[in-house]
Amino acid sequence: MTQIAPRVALYGGAFDPPHLAHVFTLTWLLQLADVDEIWVLPAASHVFGKRMSPFEARLAMLQAVLDALGSPRIRICTIETELPGTGRTFDTLSALQARHPDHAFRLVLGADNLSEADRWYRFDDLVARWPVIALGRPGHEATLARCAREPWCTPGPTLPAVSSTRLRAALRGGGDEEATRWLPEVCWPWARDLYREPVAAGPSVWIFGAGRTGRVLAAALQAGGVEVRGVWNRSERPDATQVGDLPADLSADVWILAVSDPAITPLATRLAAHPQRPAVALHCAGRLDHAALAPLAGVALGSLHPLQALGDDPGALRGAFCGIEGDDAAREAAVALVRAFGGQAIQIPAGEKAAWHAAAVISANFVATLTGGGVALLAALGIDEAQARALLVPLLRGTIGRLQELPAPEALTGPLARADLGAVAAHVAALHRHAPLFLPAYQALAATTARWLGWDAGQVTALAEALTPPT
Repeated sequence: MTQIAPRVALYGGAFDPPHLAHVFTLTWLLQLADVDEIWVLPAASHVFGKRMSPFEARLAMLQAVLDALGSPRIRICTIETELPGTGRTFDTLSALQARHPDHAFRLVLGADNLSEADRWYRFDDLVARWPVIALGRPGHEATLARCAREPWCTPGPTLPAVSSTRLRAALRGGGDEEATRWLPEVCWPWARDLYREPVAAGPSVWIFGAGRTGRVLAAALQAGGVEVRGVWNRSERPDATQVGDLPADLSADVWILAVSDPAITPLATRLAAHPQRPAVALHCAGRLDHAALAPLAGVALGSLHPLQALGDDPGALRGAFCGIEGDDAAREAAVALVRAFGGQAIQIPAGEKAAWHAAAVISANFVATLTGGGVALLAALGIDEAQARALLVPLLRGTIGRLQELPAPEALTGPLARADLGAVAAHVAALHRHAPLFLPAYQALAATTARWLGWDAGQVTALAEALTPPT
């Protein structure tokens, strides 16, 4: 009788701590007809060098969670503690396959990890040998849609917007307390002590500004082991530890000014009168360089700007690209902080912050404006805004998916890509009739697109005629 190879789903992660989205994933995997067993692989070390809680504590919490689930089909595999190296997934799966040559392994990954596939060791070889079950993560829909077309990928459900990073920040008192509801009850005996205080590592910081950027940055740094000594704000904010007057003790290696652009220099002037000084001062503005901090003369000055739309989840900074510039010591400190929260530092040439910021605005912010034009046109057809957005957002995702794979000119679709001037003229007439506010944007973008694509003079002239609204 032929022996059927055991079909095993491998679910790895730091589990620092385990949370209810992990529990949901395990429960969902249990109901798959083509999965016989689930092996949970807690990471012994982080492949990108991120600090983690002691392995024994993470293992104990994970075992408590599995005991509560009570399924004999789930077990913990600690092979990573036996392997040399830095916990690379390809090496771990190769060792597992060598030990269990008769097993058919499948790897369970979140779409956020797939978004970082270019950073993985031998990713193409990995998915060529072992198929992937990919779970959706908010903000990574385009990645999941792209990978779902690959023969190695089986898409799964989208997980809620919770992360261990966010949970650790909440447990340390530096984030959204509501996030603690995602901690399984069986993990509390370890979590109460394990995450009570941040582990001092890297430069200590004071953050000035408890708005969205300040509070997310504070929570992400704390979760990454950085000592955040306080968060100041000029008025009452839930996450501010000091309000109004500047504290007498502002001792820290780095001051981070996470306030609005116009407030940076006035705040730097106010801080310059304080008797204490840090070694480094940074601000978080997108378009301004370190000169905005000029009143803090004698301190290494720089800027650190996450190229990321920030909500309330500090986990959003993990993997985020962050533009840094300034004095040598300031850039060195900024890189250390970015690495602490799991981001990627990008060095910006002196005097070029405006170009960095404009790149983000023209490619991301204006998408909302243009989508507003699409909504306005659909409103003229009797389609309400919610339904209009539901119709248009999948198109946006499709474009983003193509941009992840192709150069921008090749990712372009639609009438300009195929030089369909009849369609352009019809669009202009519709905009003129139903949404004239957005007609100039269409005309300008169409003309720019034609020049960008290298149309000849005759084509450009014909386009100009098509872009002329009817009289």
